[in-house]
Amino acid sequence: MDQFMDMGEETNSNRKVVLFIPNTRWYGKRPWLMIPYAALILTALLKKSFNFSILDANIDDMSQDECISALQNIDPEIVLISTLSVEYHQQYHTAIDLAKRACPSCITIVGGIYPTVLGRELIMDANIDYIFIGHAEERIAEFISLVFSNNKNQIESFNGIGFRDGEGKPIINDLNTYISNVKKMVQPDYSLINTKKYLYTSQQSNHYQLNSNGASSVIITSYGCPYNCVFCATRTISGRKIAFRTVEDIIDEMEFLMYEHGVSNFNFLDDCLLADRQRIYKLLNIIIERAYKISWKVGTVSAWHLNDELMELMKKAGCTQFTISVESGNPRVLHKIIRKPLKLEIVPGIVKKCNELGIDIGANFIIGFPGETWDEIRETFRFAESCNFDLVHFHIATPLPKTDLYRIAKEQNLLPSNFSFADPKYFGFGQAFIKTDEFTPFELMVLRAFEWDRINFNTPEKIAKAAKMMNLTIEELNNHRRQTRQNCGIHF
Repeated sequence: MDQFMDMGEETNSNRKVVLFIPNTRWYGKRPWLMIPYAALILTALLKKSFNFSILDANIDDMSQDECISALQNIDPEIVLISTLSVEYHQQYHTAIDLAKRACPSCITIVGGIYPTVLGRELIMDANIDYIFIGHAEERIAEFISLVFSNNKNQIESFNGIGFRDGEGKPIINDLNTYISNVKKMVQPDYSLINTKKYLYTSQQSNHYQLNSNGASSVIITSYGCPYNCVFCATRTISGRKIAFRTVEDIIDEMEFLMYEHGVSNFNFLDDCLLADRQRIYKLLNIIIERAYKISWKVGTVSAWHLNDELMELMKKAGCTQFTISVESGNPRVLHKIIRKPLKLEIVPGIVKKCNELGIDIGANFIIGFPGETWDEIRETFRFAESCNFDLVHFHIATPLPKTDLYRIAKEQNLLPSNFSFADPKYFGFGQAFIKTDEFTPFELMVLRAFEWDRINFNTPEKIAKAAKMMNLTIEELNNHRRQTRQNCGIHF
């Protein structure tokens, strides 16, 4: 493979490949303005082998016409689309359509989560030439070189890709390797994105897990999750193991962002940041020893990996906030239905320790699973209230592709007859689609919105704390609460 790649670098260095990042605002969706980590990984993998560039319509809020013009100016031979949530499927299909309109002879390749979980449906888009399933490391550069070589047999036998045969039928090659099998993780490469455009977007964000007072950047130090929650597709996307980046690699990236771009706050987006105890202790101790003047948050941590010593070390290293995903306040639902290895009795102690240390703590809960009773749902709200989190969010169980939750809901005929992942109305964790003998979607939506309001804002002190965490004035927060109640939590 190394010999093949050396040849590819020599023969394809002038071949134009562009990563096209569509605008998430299209179709009225909320904008996600975090640094696109996939772009950093693809830059590291492709920059040396091809004439690789990035067209980021998202950070520049580009219109579709502006995208066509920009693509025509680049005139790429291959257009890549890296996808995140299937919720944005309209944006991805539109981006591919724009690419073909701008450059009719270009070859389009769609990778990321969307093709990994809905490949057969996605490849039926006539504007898509290939889908790329799973991780890019150790695979994408070789595949692009094969596409340029026009060796049809080798292209169509490549593992983890999809295409349409001569009769237009979808062909999906099984993925035989996951990211945890990658021997060496690549260092994210920031050289082709305008990093500064992203660093201050968090100051305008009301998302309590992402906002900050200074230049802020997301960082991912590991990929994957070994657990088996019923609602999650991570094992389909990444396998059942975790791929860890080295501590040295993480420190290099953090120092680059700190010293070259003035970043003072980091948001860790790992699924399992704390899973390797030796690794996290090493990372935290280096941050402490080098006296970095930073703060940081963690989107979600596994509560069963926490203890007093670790939380004290996290605080000393600059942690200001983390969120734990409790999911349910009922042990039967938590263990038998959701399959989460959490003991509820440890949660109040974690909240108490965070209060002592001055770490803000949020929590996620999910209601409305098949097999869950109305009384068990009410128990979840009682548990959430008793713990006195700084901010708690309630989500409604949403069937996602390639998850056991979707399979169960489908088998038990609990979804609307016209349910489709291609329909925009069936996305969003504030909406409800599952109906059982115990609850209806409408009941879940009303209950969720009003209990969220009651539990989070039942004292002036909690209102003030929530407003600060959400980067809102009291007046703005009260308006947000009013809209949430009136719209049953649906804002987009």
